[in-house]
Formats: sequence, C-alpha cells, structure tokens
Amino acid sequence: MATKSFTKSSYSNSFIICIIAIVILLITLFMQSCKSDDPAPEARISLLSVTNASPTLATYNFYLNNTKVHNGALPFGGGIPYLRLNPGIFAAKLTTESSTESLLSENITLENGKVYSLFVVEKGTNLDYLLIDDEIKTPAEEKAGIRFINLSPDAPALNIATKDDVVIATNKAFKAASDFIEIPAKVYTFEIKDKATGALKAEMKDIDIKKGKIYTIIARGMLTPTGTDRPFSGQITSVQ
Repeated sequence: MATKSFTKSSYSNSFIICIIAIVILLITLFMQSCKSDDPAPEARISLLSVTNASPTLATYNFYLNNTKVHNGALPFGGGIPYLRLNPGIFAAKLTTESSTESLLSENITLENGKVYSLFVVEKGTNLDYLLIDDEIKTPAEEKAGIRFINLSPDAPALNIATKDDVVIATNKAFKAASDFIEIPAKVYTFEIKDKATGALKAEMKDIDIKKGKIYTIIARGMLTPTGTDRPFSGQITSVQ
C-alpha cells in the first residue's frame, strides 16, 4: 500500500491556513463581544392624551399630521388615552364628525420623554387647544395623585376641596392647572367653589379614589349656558 507523505511546503500551507482561520474566528468573536457591550439605543417617545372640553353638543375628529388617531368621534367630555408618539412637531387638526375641513389647526411640539394632555376648549370662533405638560409621579403607598384644571370659559377663579376640607387647588382661573398632589385613597365628595364668594358651583359625590392611580378633575361647561351650551359640571378622569 502506498503511503502518503507530507512535504514541508504542504505542512506550512496547512498551518498558515489554520492560523488564518483562528484569527478570523477570534476577530468575529471580539466584534460580537463589542456589540453586546454597546448600550441599547435610548428609546425616544412622547405621550399625549386628548380631551374634548368644548362646552357644546358638537362632536369632533382629531388628527395628527392628517391621520385620525381615534375611532368614532369625541363628544363633550370624551377623550383619547395616552398615545405613544415619536417626539417632534405635529400638525394637530380638529374637524366635525362629518367633515374633514379643519375647524382648528395648530402645530404642537412634543419633547422626548415627556407626557402631555391636550384639551379642546372654548367654542365657536374662540375654539382653541390647551397643551399641558404633565408632571406625573408614582404616588406613595396607599395614596393617589390628583390635580385640578379650570376649563369653564365663563367661570371665575375656582377652588376645589373635599367635603372634609382636604384642599386640592385654589384660585385657578380659566385654563389654569394645579400641580399633582397626593391624597389618601378613599371615597370623597369634591366641592368646586367660587374663589371670591365661596359659593358652591358643583359637587361630585362618592368618588372612589384608588391607591396608586393618577386623577385629573376638570371644571367644564358654562355657568350661564345659552342655546345648546353644556351646563357647568365637574369631571374626573384617571390615567392609570
């Protein structure tokens, strides 16, 4: 039987090829290791909720950059839960339920990592947006977060407190919002009063405030409604 012999040249070539393969493998493993050590790219996101507080019977469609962002139409008091959006400038357009013709168009700027609430306020030729930067924090144990916003066009400056005198906010004029405060989680009756006279304007009975949740109370509607205006009332919403 013939035996196969290896020359010095063939051995050298095999050795070199082996070394090259090992080097390539090491480089590949090193690059993969570097990739795994790279920090994940920072998530870029803004949150935006929308609420119709315009005190009329009208129902609206809401668009961002010409895309309707909800199903159905927004009645008085209706809202869109927080939308997850890329930060940037958006064309916010409002139309009636049956038309795409703009009633109100404005650009809004949403910054990275921020949370916003957008309210449709006023009526007729005064129809407008109110954009609020929401400073939301997780409430302490057994507590909830709550704030107040006056969105009644003909209301004076308002105070709001519970019937057992837990003050939520004071002296809030039209379009003014209070900071979030923490209150114990339990059932409350809230009273909205004229800041100057102390007269009771609206009462919200037996509101169950749950621990860990975040609430917004708005004053809405008209104190002196005419025609198809919505009358004055309070509304509470939760974002958690």
